[in-house]
Amino acid sequence: MISKWFTEDIQNILASHRYIVVTDARGEGDYLLKTLPQEIKQIPVKDEWSEIEAKYLAESTYKDDKVVFYAKKKAENLTYLQEYVQTAGLLVLDDMEAYIRQKLFAAIGKNTSLSRDKLLLAAKLSEGKNLKWWQSVTDGITEPLRLEDWLLDFLHSPASTKQRMDDAVWNVFRTEVYRVIGKTPTEQPAETMAQEVVNVLLQSLIDNSIDGLLLNVYYQWADSTEKSDVLRRYVENYALPTDIDPLKVHENHPFAELDRKVMKMLSEALKLQKDATSIVTFIKTRTSSKKAKLFKPAWLNSVLTLSTFSIKGLNNVSDYSQMSEFYLQNFAKLDTAMRKIYVAWLNDEPTLRPLQEHYTQLNNELLTKWYSIGCKYIPTQKDIVAKALAGTKRTAVVVCDGLRLEIAESIVDGNLGKNVKLTKNTALSVLPSVTENGMSALFGCEEPTTNRQERFNKLKESYSDVEIMELDKLNEGTIAHRLVLNYGDIDQVGEKKQLSGLKDIDNYETELREKIQMLFRLGYEKVVITTDHGFVITGILDEADKEPRPNGHIQKIEERYVLAENPLPPSNLIEVEGKYFDSNYQYYAPTDKPFVTRGAYGYAHGGFTPQECIIPAYELTMDQGDFALGVMISNKTELKNVAGNYFTVKLLAEGSQDDLFTQERKIKVMLFAGSTLVNGNMIYSIKPGEAINMEYELTNGIDKVVIADKNTAAQIDSCEIKKSSSRDIDDLF
Repeated sequence: MISKWFTEDIQNILASHRYIVVTDARGEGDYLLKTLPQEIKQIPVKDEWSEIEAKYLAESTYKDDKVVFYAKKKAENLTYLQEYVQTAGLLVLDDMEAYIRQKLFAAIGKNTSLSRDKLLLAAKLSEGKNLKWWQSVTDGITEPLRLEDWLLDFLHSPASTKQRMDDAVWNVFRTEVYRVIGKTPTEQPAETMAQEVVNVLLQSLIDNSIDGLLLNVYYQWADSTEKSDVLRRYVENYALPTDIDPLKVHENHPFAELDRKVMKMLSEALKLQKDATSIVTFIKTRTSSKKAKLFKPAWLNSVLTLSTFSIKGLNNVSDYSQMSEFYLQNFAKLDTAMRKIYVAWLNDEPTLRPLQEHYTQLNNELLTKWYSIGCKYIPTQKDIVAKALAGTKRTAVVVCDGLRLEIAESIVDGNLGKNVKLTKNTALSVLPSVTENGMSALFGCEEPTTNRQERFNKLKESYSDVEIMELDKLNEGTIAHRLVLNYGDIDQVGEKKQLSGLKDIDNYETELREKIQMLFRLGYEKVVITTDHGFVITGILDEADKEPRPNGHIQKIEERYVLAENPLPPSNLIEVEGKYFDSNYQYYAPTDKPFVTRGAYGYAHGGFTPQECIIPAYELTMDQGDFALGVMISNKTELKNVAGNYFTVKLLAEGSQDDLFTQERKIKVMLFAGSTLVNGNMIYSIKPGEAINMEYELTNGIDKVVIADKNTAAQIDSCEIKKSSSRDIDDLF
């Protein structure tokens, strides 16, 4: 506001004079000159010689301009500019305090009791402020220098923030900062001062004594994606005392080392069967707060889930359908939590093992109920893909290898879009729950087969138009009405890396979620995600934990099942009679532990547990209703029977040219050869009722055209392009 009032004074005088002399004996108002319009020329005056030079410039170089002479002396002490003082305009800033008080009184109608220093400081900091701010400052409600407006920037970038302040502002700022941290102000570099403030801030988090301004600044800093890296460096370089009780620090602290210490305390309590209430309470408090989230490890939420999990409603389960629902609604989140704990703590077996044992106790309750269900286990996996493709909706089925139900839950719990509707169907896998068996069932084969093409051919008996491809081949040129996408990364990484492969699953979840979103963008109305089988995490095992090899003549033994031609001697194993390749009998241990076999342990499937056998067949749909202008390829019949080496794509927009409510739409025309984009740089604007014809040469194996929205990339329409089989007569003319 002061700069505004100052500029108004200058312009009022210059309205009737070409020159104005501004005197500022103490030099306290020089910052105001920076706010003047550029068309007003400024000439500083230091001594008598510069007065002469100033007069010369005003009468020569600036003879056609408005001029402000600025002198850091009183008017009576001027010599060669004295005539301008007498004949032109004069603005006196020799007493800036009086000038500001005068302006304030004229604006708000009352005097202020602010001290001289605070008044001058407020003036310098009033740029961009309004009269309400000045009213609050003069009433003592608002401090002129709000530390919260400066302190975070200072801690993040000390030197550059100091450069934005003049000496007066810096001195006040420094004094106020030292007052906040309870120390005596000293002259030192900005970086050193910032480090001193950070040390106090971090120590007060450790002491749990932080509050007020420091706490607010810390929260802003910790939750800033742009500035948190600097805070992270401060934290990493801070020497934590060795005797800290991690349960007494502030719950929103930034120290990863203390989180790991809490984890070890919990592990030790579980191992010794001690009361862990205070530990769990602290974890709950820490994870429930939304502050400083960037400094809280994701696995801490998983630890809380494991620590507080209780099985409720299991006694009401009486069949496998109810068990599937119970697992989906209740136990799946525990499996997700334990998987994430494995990922974070695989390299610390002593800490991990007690948590694994706690999980095992909970899982044993689930398995006990699973194995005691009296009704017959009947797989419902067969023909899932064919059933999903039925109907008229444009449909894509994502067939995963080894997609555990809890992973599917994590995928759909992410942001798939507010218009996506989810139906959580589940199925029971065939036994043994292995790839060749589950995939054969998904594709409708009567008998299991290891031949992928044989499985695909079985599906094509029902839907000859179905297109089957690998998920990573999905692209903007995909136009199939019925589409099946294979995704085998999860099973492959598990079999190759075992437990260490679990860390890749978060990336797979993201990839699958993005592909589902892409399918909807391509115009698919329904997306189904399913799998051949789940898996168990066998975890850290001793030899004594593993299931011994059964007696009798065994055809094949894998980690999770045994095959035999004839019945094995009686044992506690679950016997399933039925043909599976060359075997007549299958055997499963009533546990999630593997049989003693060669190879690494950690990840396994093929057995009979909820984690392996309850599989997702999730259906996602999205209303493709679009209020944008509809555009269609109007000559699809011609494009499927192109005669010659050139073809024309004819586009037609719905509506009429008189339609006042539908705006034009920008579209992108893309030509593909298989999945390869041949030409995708053609952008057109089309209006309601308008027709556009585009001619292209049939080269480079072009076999389809796709029309997409230029802004959203959403697929609008598509068509195959096929060369006519009739004789090419182009060359006859």
